[in-house]
Amino acid sequence: MTLTPLDQHDPRLRQVCAVVPRTALRDRQQQLEIEALLDFVYGASVKTAGTGGRRDRSQPNTVGLSANQVGIMKQICVLDLSIGRKGYTDIHVLVNPRVVWTSKARTEKPEGCVNFETVWGVTRRPRTVRVRAMDRSGNELELKLTGWPAALAQHEIDHLNGHLFIDRLEDPTHAHHVPLDQYAQYRRAKAREWDQFVDVSADVSAA
Repeated sequence: MTLTPLDQHDPRLRQVCAVVPRTALRDRQQQLEIEALLDFVYGASVKTAGTGGRRDRSQPNTVGLSANQVGIMKQICVLDLSIGRKGYTDIHVLVNPRVVWTSKARTEKPEGCVNFETVWGVTRRPRTVRVRAMDRSGNELELKLTGWPAALAQHEIDHLNGHLFIDRLEDPTHAHHVPLDQYAQYRRAKAREWDQFVDVSADVSAA
């Protein structure tokens, strides 16, 4: 099963995904879909690109994917929680994930998305969260995440509920336009000093 990211204007990105019954996780087809999501993250991750698994820091790293980003309208996402740790991975499959607690402390971080290939922007989210979900075998789990892992989990859970990171930008008329060949420069720069912009306000949810 080959997966392709939806275009940023695809209406499916604004739909709330269907809850997955625990019994459905026994189905072979459901597990094949999960494998395809995992393959997408591993295949698009620059942690595994090139020889010896050396990370190419000149390209964005794929560290998460929600099922509806590739047209599977179910409450499933994949997170690589070892963000920034060289070639290491810490992959989690979360089924029906939900944020059950957030800290009062907030952090600002630049975010991007595979559905918005050259669009980035600074979002403000809770610094620490607790997330409850099932794993791919139907076992209940709870994760307490802080910093980048917390932002990633919130980003992907937003997707499953029809929300995009552009909804959380301070000024969506000045989202950061970052061509792929300038990503390394963007990564080194202070995000708030970036001077190339794109207007994504027409794609922002009114909700």
